[in-house]
Formats: sequence, C-alpha cells, structure tokens
Amino acid sequence: MTELVADVRGLGPPVLLIHGQPGSAADWEPLAGLLEADYTVVVPDRPGYGRTGGPATGFRGNARAMVALLDRQGISTVTIVAHSWGGGVAIALAEADPGRVAGLVLVGSVGPQDPLGRLDRLLAIPAVGAALAAVVLSVAGRVLSLPAVRQLVDRRVRGTNDESLAAMADAWRNGHVWRSYVTEQRALVDELPGLAPALARIQAPTAVLTGRADRIVPPAAAERLAASIPGAQLTCIAGVGHLLPHERPEAVVAAIGEVMARGRDT
Repeated sequence: MTELVADVRGLGPPVLLIHGQPGSAADWEPLAGLLEADYTVVVPDRPGYGRTGGPATGFRGNARAMVALLDRQGISTVTIVAHSWGGGVAIALAEADPGRVAGLVLVGSVGPQDPLGRLDRLLAIPAVGAALAAVVLSVAGRVLSLPAVRQLVDRRVRGTNDESLAAMADAWRNGHVWRSYVTEQRALVDELPGLAPALARIQAPTAVLTGRADRIVPPAAAERLAASIPGAQLTCIAGVGHLLPHERPEAVVAAIGEVMARGRDT
C-alpha cells in the first residue's frame, strides 16, 4: 500500500480533506486556509496523484491508505470532508472503520445508488478510456500551460495561483495522471455500487452539499445520497457548480461546524 504524503496544519479537532479526481491536496487550499485557525487539518495527496504518486487504487484501497495515515498521525476519530470522487472514499472508510468517523461532509460527492453517465462509462472501458483520458488530459494540460489561460482561471477560481496551475498543467501534460484517472473510472463501475448498503449503516452526523449549477454530480444525485444516509442534512447552494470548495469554502466551513455540533449533542 502506498504511503500517503499529506500536509498537517493547525491545532484543534482533526479534519481530513479528501480530494477528487484528478486532483491533489492543493485543491483544498482555500478551505484549509480557513480551517487551520480552529482545527488540525490533514490534507493528503491520494494514491496516484501529487506528491504521493505511485499506482492509483479504488475506493476501499484509498480508504485503507487514509486509515494508515490517521494512524501515523495518532488520530483516533476525525471529521471527514470529501469532494466528488473522494466522497466514495469517505463512504468506504465509514464502512470499514465506522468508529473512526466523527462526522461526514460530502461535497459534490459521487453516490453508489446513481447510474454512470455515458462519458463515465466510456472512460471506464480499458483501452478506449485509457486513450481518451490520455488525450483529453494532455490537451487540457497544454491549454492550461498558456499564461493567459492560467491568469483567467486564477481570476475565476478562488484559491488558485500561477505556480499551482502551472504544476497542474505539467502533471496533466507530461505525467501519468491519465493512468490514475482510468483506474478510478474502473472503480466507479466495479466498486462504487457495492458501497450502497454502507449508506444506511452510517451513524456519524452527515452533511451533503451540492451546487445548484453542478453538471458533474447534479443536485438530484446529492438529494438521493442524503436520503440514503440516516439523518443526513442536504444543502443546495445557488450559483455554484462542481467546484464548491473553491467557490464557497465558507459554506463548507459552516457545514463542518454544524456536523461537529451535532456530534457533541448526541
């Protein structure tokens, strides 16, 4: 199992931030900056990405890596905040080690009960998906390598900077991120549906956040996810898309506080 590389910042109740696909710990910078004054914030690069690198794995493999990271940090219970594909990791962790999870905040999260779209199914086909992901990420990396494009993204997406965007462009253009992406697409097909029974067994206070303009994981999917988890609270935020942690980090901070308060009240 690949040992995760993680940033650990701040002091207080522990919060684990699990990024999406593709991605890295840098995706959480706007949120981590708001949290570190009040919480111990643990922000790993998942297997196959960023400083961790190595081979990517599925949801349960990621969950095992997260548990090992928490063990190394001496963290017995943690509030988990997960975005997009990372939401499946949070669900797998809650299934495997429920006593570890003090609370869940699922942001634009995939859900085991939702069928995959056509593009997701196409990307999960071994040969076709690998070729398509390699081409798409290479082209996206070349576009993002242009200074004018990075400046535009930096103005539009909160928490980015030229250095981090340039590193992302280089990884997409020259690295093996596409391999990790395809591995995780296969997990969406082969593994995610099997996590559906775990939803009804989640006892930790849970918040499900979605952007009303999310086209990657639409609000209807968030509604079904929240309805499947006992006591989960759903928040739908107007004017926000899939990059909710960048666009409305304050809303995620508020959800973390509410989840922790519910945990203290039980």
